[in-house]
Parts: sequence; C-alpha cells; structure tokens
Amino acid sequence: MGEGPGVSFIEIVQRAGELLRQRGRISLRALQREFELDDATLEDLVEELVDAQRIAAREGKILSWITCTGTAAPEEASPESAGVRQAAEAERRQLTVLFCDLVDSTRLAAGLDPEDWREVVRGYQQSAAEVIERFDGHVAQYLGDGLLVYFGWPRAHEDDAERAVRASLGIVDAIGERHEALQAKHGIELAVRVGIHTGPVVVGEMGSRAKSETLALGDTTNIAARLESVADSGSVVISGATLRLVPGMFVTKDLGAPPLKGIAEPFRAYAVLQATGVRSRLDVDPGRLTPLVGRDQEVGLLLDRWEGVREGEGQTVLVLGEAGMGKSRLARALRERLLDEAHTWLECRCSPYTQNSPLHPTIELIRQGLAIQEGEAPDSKLQKLEAGLGSALALEEAVPLFGALIGVPLPDRYPQLQLSPEFQRRKTLEALVAWTLALGELQPVLLLIEDLHWADPSSLELLGMLIEQSPTTKVLVVLTARPEFEPPWPARSSLTSLALNRLTRRQARQMAASLAPGRTLPEAALETVVARADGIPLYVEELTKGVLESGLLTEHEGRYQLEGDVAELAIPATLQDSLMARLDRLSVAKPMAQVASTLGREFPYWLLAAVAEVDEPTLRQGLARLVEAELLFQRGVAPSATYTFKHA
Repeated sequence: MGEGPGVSFIEIVQRAGELLRQRGRISLRALQREFELDDATLEDLVEELVDAQRIAAREGKILSWITCTGTAAPEEASPESAGVRQAAEAERRQLTVLFCDLVDSTRLAAGLDPEDWREVVRGYQQSAAEVIERFDGHVAQYLGDGLLVYFGWPRAHEDDAERAVRASLGIVDAIGERHEALQAKHGIELAVRVGIHTGPVVVGEMGSRAKSETLALGDTTNIAARLESVADSGSVVISGATLRLVPGMFVTKDLGAPPLKGIAEPFRAYAVLQATGVRSRLDVDPGRLTPLVGRDQEVGLLLDRWEGVREGEGQTVLVLGEAGMGKSRLARALRERLLDEAHTWLECRCSPYTQNSPLHPTIELIRQGLAIQEGEAPDSKLQKLEAGLGSALALEEAVPLFGALIGVPLPDRYPQLQLSPEFQRRKTLEALVAWTLALGELQPVLLLIEDLHWADPSSLELLGMLIEQSPTTKVLVVLTARPEFEPPWPARSSLTSLALNRLTRRQARQMAASLAPGRTLPEAALETVVARADGIPLYVEELTKGVLESGLLTEHEGRYQLEGDVAELAIPATLQDSLMARLDRLSVAKPMAQVASTLGREFPYWLLAAVAEVDEPTLRQGLARLVEAELLFQRGVAPSATYTFKHA
C-alpha cells in the first residue's frame, strides 16, 4: 500500500466507500491509483466493499454503489432513497435452491464427544462453503449440519442452475477428500446428500428487529429440501425444472417421480452422476442449431480476415456483444464455412469458475488437443505430449515446460526445471506462443477463445504476446467478450473489433418464423415475440419455443391458429436468470427499474418522480443508467421526457 504508515486499511475502506457513494460508479483501476494499492490489497478492498459491507456491486472491472437497494444497513441509507429502498426490500425472482445435509448425522454425533463433533461439522461446513463461494452461491442458513444455499441471489447469473449443480458435485468431492483424515482421527465416514430445485420465490427480510435474516419463501425451497431427502448417500438429486436449464451438461439418471412429503404435485427427479464436458449449449445438439439470421456482414468480415490469414497476414478479431447476442453462434457459423478447407481449429473458453486459475483455458485446450484423459497412465500422457510438440518445438526445452503446465510427470531423460516461478511462467508463455505460430507454418490456424471477460491475467498476457507476434503468420485469433471487457492491448492494424448489434424487427420475425419450419405462426404470436425479445437472438429463440410449447397453438392446413392470449405467457424459465442478471448489474438503478415497471410499459418522467421518492439527481442518474443499459428508450428531455421499456 502507498497510503503511508498513518493510514489503516479500515480508513481506506471508509474513504473508498465515501468516494463510491459520491460518484455512483468507479473503476478498480481508479481505486488502485487513488489509494496507491497493490493488487492483493485492492482485492481485499473489493471484498470488504462488496461482500462484507455490501455497499457495492462488482461489474467486471467496475464497482457500483448499491446502498439504496436495501442490502446495506438501514442507517446507512439516505432518507431520500427510502421510497426505492422500501420497494426493493422483498422481490420476486427465480432462484436455484440447494439443500445439503450430512448423511446419518444423528448416529455420528452420538458416537463422538461434542467437541469432536463440532470440529467435524465445522470442517464440513468450511469445505462446502469454499466450494459454494467458488461458484458465487450464497449460504443463506447453516441449519445444524445442513446448508441452505441460494444461486441467483443476491447476484443473479445467466447460469445459476449450472453453478448450483457444479457446486453440489464439488461439495461431494470435497467431503470425500476428507474421508481418510476423519477415518484415522475419529473412525467415522462422512458423506453428504444434496437436493436442488429451480423456481419462483419471494426474497425478503424475515424475523424481528432484534434478529432478522433475508430468506426466500415459496414452494421452491420446500421442493429442494424434499429432493435432498430422497438422495442417496454421496449423491445429488435435481428436479426436472433444474435439468431443463442445464441441457446436455451432466450425465443423469431418471429416478421417476418419488413421493415427496407434503408435496402433492408429482415432481420428476434425476440423480446427477457427472459432468459431460459440454462447454456450451450449442455443443449439445449441433445438428439442431437455430438458423443464423442478420449476421451476413459479420460472417463476411470474418471470412475476409481468414482470406488474409491464408496469405500469411495474421489477424485478430474481437467480437463484442452482451449475453444472448449470438457470439458463439457466429463462431460456429465461421467453423461451418471452413469445413472443406485445410486448417487447424483450436478452441477454448474462459469461465467464471476458473478466473483465478492462471492459464486454465490454455491448459484445457492442450489436454483436449492431445486427447489426454483423467487417470491416464503417465507414460501415455508423455507420448501424446511428445507427439504433439515434436513437429513444432525442440522437445528438450518444451516438454518440461508443457509437462509442468498440464501436470505430466517426466522421466529422468528430461532436465529438471530449476527456474524461478516468474521466469518459468515467462518461458512457458513464450513456448505457448511459439507452438501456436509453428502450427501456423504447417497450415492455417484459427484460435477461438470465448468469454474473454472472465480471462485470468496470465491468459490476457499470453494473448497480448500472440497478437503482437502473429501479423506475419497464418494465424487468425477470434475472441469473444461482453461489452464491458476492456482490451489491455494497444490498437493494431491487425486487430479488428466487431460489435454485434441487435436484430432488426424484420430479422427477428424471420428468425422466429424459421423456428416453426413448414408452419406459419399467427401474426399476434410473432408480434409478441418480436416486442419482448428486443432484437436479442437468444430471447427470440426461447420466446418462440415458449409460444410453440404453450398449448395455445392449434394446427390447421399448415398454419398455426392461436387459442388464447399469447401476451399473458410468462417469461420462459430459460431466460429468467439472464434477465435478472442483467437487472442486478444495474446496481443503483435496479430498484428504480422495479418501481418504473409498475407504471406500465410507457411512463412520463414526472410520474416516476412522484412515486420513486428520490431526489432529482438520483432519479436522473438512475434513468440515464437504464437508458445506457438499453432497458429504456427516452423521448424528449427531462422533466418533460417520456420513457418506454424496450421489453414488453
């Protein structure tokens, strides 16, 4: 830290909090420079503001002030924000609820001294909490030896159901790893069972002023608890509602519809056996991809850059677009265009689960490219590594570096690495770049790296080196990221940014119609889909599927006829998390959006000002944030402005 010996960390937290309150939003880089913090202290500061004080929300490299959402202590909220805060105290949202419990805990507790049992339970809770934190879940309650966990509150993610299932498998593995130590020390075998369900809840404060907590109420929590009760020892059971949100991502076993105590409606249950390795929903059934609509220019630009690469002019294209805009679908379309050409296709994906694991996407790419399997014999791994590197790099230098990176033990014929950690990291990055460029000498290479907004610093440094050295090689690097991603590399003639725009109404209608091949959708259904989807391809797809599966359509002579009001259809569960995640990222503007939504799709400035009960600067700042996020369309200038929600 550079604040001097007279400034404590708590003082920095207070000053940073006040600065954030005044500005509303501030970048991590600005905080680091303002208080002269090193990287570790900056992360501690962010953790204190976001997780401990809960006065900020993190949006990539930005912190936003969120006190007025009601998550901060009441005395910290200004009187002017009371109206918005009150409206946000309880909210309806989709949640994935996880119940985890120790198996046969009553018998285990009876056989141990209370102090020993406390040590066992605390160790189990700590192991489980570490896994849950890695997937950004929220432990709502510790119920003796049980845990109640929310995925989707206080922060929603587009993949909360997937996070919950992966976290549950991680908990089972973590408890299994403690088996030998517990067996040796206490003579017991510890196991857990987990139940997961996704559905609507109301989240709000419960209890008295002396002792209150924020809980989710509704059948969703009850069903998750009942599913946990039917799970076998060391197993995870999910509902059909959760399974529909993670298609193809896990190997499951159908358990039928077991009776659930107190639940009258039959619920189909599935035991989760393992992850499949599928990285994207597009990989689940490639043969049934939605037709690509409205992206001819974007595909043309990528093909143009590919033509340059074939001539030895290396290129990099950064594709930017919010979630659901079709970045992965565009990359898949490019791959389809290149099927008949000789080339090397390399593909990996950054993940929010591995942001803190240096070079994790590259490690996975190498393992997949060399077909190295978990549990494979070391000799077999080494042979694959040597075969993969032999045609491109000098084995004596490259194999020790790659072996250390991907965890392949080496025989004595290879020299042991005796380098400092930083020098070894640098040499590894250089070897990775050299390997990629050498592959380009054999035939053109297309390297696709998705979701760069979740990349770790080492991966970004590796990409910077590759972008710098690739302009004279046959390598096309295609990167995808969300708009908040800020490239750390300087502008180059070989680097192109490609922003994906929303579909026009005509394109959205064309896409919706293509999802009902051989049939004609009613005009009312098409208009509802187009209005609600707001030009986002994923929304068009899911909303159209929702209409087709609603039971409101009957078929007659190759046309669909509407039997009911399609406008009353609920938003599909597959979009609930995505929409809530987008709303949560608005931080200070979120409660204003919630209040505004009660006024109808269109409302005047003066009406929101009358019901929101916030001061004018706060009101204008919140509305500007909603317009910037493209949730509202503004006509005119305040105070005579009129606003329209872009989603019907």
